[in-house]
Amino acid sequence: MEASLHHPRSMIFIPGHRHDLIPKAVRSGADAVIVDLEDAVAASEKPKARAGLAELPDAPIPLVVRANAPDTEFFWDDVVAAGRAGVAGLLIPKAESPTVLRELDGALRALEMSFGHETGAIALALLIESAAGVRATYDMIRSSDRVATVLFGSGEQGDLVADLGVEWTPEGTGLMHARSKVLLDARAAGLDHPMDAVFMDFRNPDGLRAECELALRLGYRGKVGIHPSQIPIINEVFTPTEQEVAHNRRILEEFDRAVAEGEASISVDGRMVDYAVARVARTVLARAELAERAASRQEDS
Repeated sequence: MEASLHHPRSMIFIPGHRHDLIPKAVRSGADAVIVDLEDAVAASEKPKARAGLAELPDAPIPLVVRANAPDTEFFWDDVVAAGRAGVAGLLIPKAESPTVLRELDGALRALEMSFGHETGAIALALLIESAAGVRATYDMIRSSDRVATVLFGSGEQGDLVADLGVEWTPEGTGLMHARSKVLLDARAAGLDHPMDAVFMDFRNPDGLRAECELALRLGYRGKVGIHPSQIPIINEVFTPTEQEVAHNRRILEEFDRAVAEGEASISVDGRMVDYAVARVARTVLARAELAERAASRQEDS
């Protein structure tokens, strides 16, 4: 089983009781798979799906478990089962409380030690899907070093839309403040890989692409899919193009050469390049490198 949650461009949900769908999810090109114990599993089947985590197959990409919400009777049993299985990550729905996350951090540490897993190996992903969660994003990220990403709950009929009372529209106007607030909090807390959550209409590739592009412009670094057909579009949008890579590599080569010669502000293709521009260029190349690693893992599988 993949030991760590890399910086994914894409993750895809599968029902928690359908492990047979994991190979299909891997073939979709997703960078990680979310085994969903919450919305995809009926209450009567949750104990069985939870017990099934002990039999998760090996996979060439990280397996992340979405637990049931912290305020449900199922949450801590889900945490124990995920900790025993040694999954790459735990997705926390309706994340709102830094206190719960600190308790969760300690519980996972005890589980890792008890079951012989590397301490700190189980990452946390926080699904922000309430007004309280939006407000507490910064404090939640700072509450635990395990937090690898936050997922902005942008779904058309999702909990966040209902909680805020906004109108969902394709251009994202109603959610713009909340989406920007979560991004700002993530960056301020030192998190470099926030992600957008699901686009519900999987038969609407143009709508998906538009929402991916909106999220990318705001600073998000990936998106979650609910259907294999969504993954190629998500990966394409969140992967720098060859032209972007070549341009930014040239910027860095010329800037680094100038700095070595005692200059910190130069012109490349008629545009000023300084330390800030160079920092952006390094970010683009880092994203391209992560995408290349993800593609290599897919080829190896």
